[in-house]
Amino acid sequence: MTTDDCGCNKKTDIQEDKEDINENGLKRRGFLNYLLSLTGLAFFASVLSPLKMLVPPEPLKILAGDLDNTLKYAKSDGTWYSEKAGEEVSASDFETGAGAAVIWRGSIPAILIKLDQDRLNTAVELEQGFAAFCSRCTHLCCVANWHLDRPEMDMIYCRCHDGIVDPYNIVETETEKGELYYGAKVVGGPVPRAFPMIPVEIIDGKILGVPSNLDLYNYC
Repeated sequence: MTTDDCGCNKKTDIQEDKEDINENGLKRRGFLNYLLSLTGLAFFASVLSPLKMLVPPEPLKILAGDLDNTLKYAKSDGTWYSEKAGEEVSASDFETGAGAAVIWRGSIPAILIKLDQDRLNTAVELEQGFAAFCSRCTHLCCVANWHLDRPEMDMIYCRCHDGIVDPYNIVETETEKGELYYGAKVVGGPVPRAFPMIPVEIIDGKILGVPSNLDLYNYC
């Protein structure tokens, strides 16, 4: 600091340069801290995102009584039925081999497929080739899908632990309580038993589930 002719204090060039350096240094450190914070958040998000799939979903509320049994399209972005969410399912919507995520009785998630009957391996008779299966995995109850994660496979796939069941191979199996039922056969992953089949019928072009034994879907 120097004094000019008027007696005023005046900063030297060296002092001004030092202050500029300090100010710029603080700005750079602040920017680096900001980047490090963003990097940390991104890292934790990348770790937590897959872990969310390992957390079992809320238990299903299987509603008994006189409810609407018509299947309705579930919300599923990027699918051929994405604009139909909430609408009743019509048999005419499906080509052979097409499948969709649906909701039955207001709370039960399911997958409905119009199967190629020439490829079926089952003694179960299907109306017009339609088969529906509860899509809650019998392992940890994650919701499985059809042709979303593995579009090249005609299999129902659960992304949580790579569980795979075959809807073309409908087998008789039993629950932990010893109840016999038909379901899509397990072909991969830690899935303990077949995904339970939901019997369907077609009335006036609409596809309805038949609530013959609701306890079969009450495993979550």
